[in-house]
Amino acid sequence: MNLTPLLVAEILLFPGLTFFVFMAFILEWLERKTAARVQGRRGPVVAGPFGIVQPVADFFKLSMKEEIVPEESDKFIMRWGPPLYFAAPAAGLVFVPVIALSALIQNQFDLFFMFFILSFTTLMASLLGYASAGRYSTVAVGRLVLQYSSYEIPMLLSMIVPAVLSGKLSLSGIVAAQSGHWFVLFAPVGFAVFIIAALAELEKPPFDIPSASTEIVGGWMTEFSGNTLAYVKLTKNLSYVFLSALSATLFLGGPQGPIFVSGAMAAVVLHTFYFTVKLLFVAFLIFAIRTALARVKIDQATRLFWTILTPLALVQLGVAVILGW
Repeated sequence: MNLTPLLVAEILLFPGLTFFVFMAFILEWLERKTAARVQGRRGPVVAGPFGIVQPVADFFKLSMKEEIVPEESDKFIMRWGPPLYFAAPAAGLVFVPVIALSALIQNQFDLFFMFFILSFTTLMASLLGYASAGRYSTVAVGRLVLQYSSYEIPMLLSMIVPAVLSGKLSLSGIVAAQSGHWFVLFAPVGFAVFIIAALAELEKPPFDIPSASTEIVGGWMTEFSGNTLAYVKLTKNLSYVFLSALSATLFLGGPQGPIFVSGAMAAVVLHTFYFTVKLLFVAFLIFAIRTALARVKIDQATRLFWTILTPLALVQLGVAVILGW
């Protein structure tokens, strides 16, 4: 791969990191607005029109606050762990097609890299929580690992389904294979399993067990503050974008839509529009579920993933294998 100045600019600006960080702030605003409406509140209204700039204001306000590092913590990990945590979803998003049917960076096996990104994100969250040496963080890490070991299998099985249907192991290849039909039509169960597992990956209700504020304060983030906490929260929002984008890519055709144009610039605009609409649809579906449902217990979550979602994912994979023939 030749890293030209144009490619570097695309990776850092559009449709790369800057674009997805912007989407992360937008999704946080939409989530807060949706939760507020469901609960009979107004949500953010001060910063910007309809409070749309409030997540950005909160980020900069938190980043300028005093950072307190616990005495017994591993200070090296507390300091340098968050950048690695942030790098995971940021790197994964580069492989997601946005402005065309192919991504900025692609490989014939990049679906396996998505598996690694999802595992590495949870690994870094566990490592950061354990390194902070707080009692609440330690309890949260135990819950996080147990929940991860439960939802990982159905999530990976659901991600394999589009690969089987397309015969490709790259995100760009999977998108190209959906030119005539989206895979959600043939694998609705796989799509549903992925969305439910994504709620657990993001620690959203009803699977916010590792960060239940009424039980263990801030979960594994309890001991973080100031600039570090700001970037940890930004990473969680970026992971929200990453999973929504991954779902839209695997099951909803990515940047493909019903209308095609011949001009290069018009095609970029149209592909970006289709992709953004699908991303927002998946994101809205996720935070509509998290707003409507109450938290479950850890044993209920593990039972759901192992006894219901895993068999459903296996059945869907079997159907995909038959359709792939």
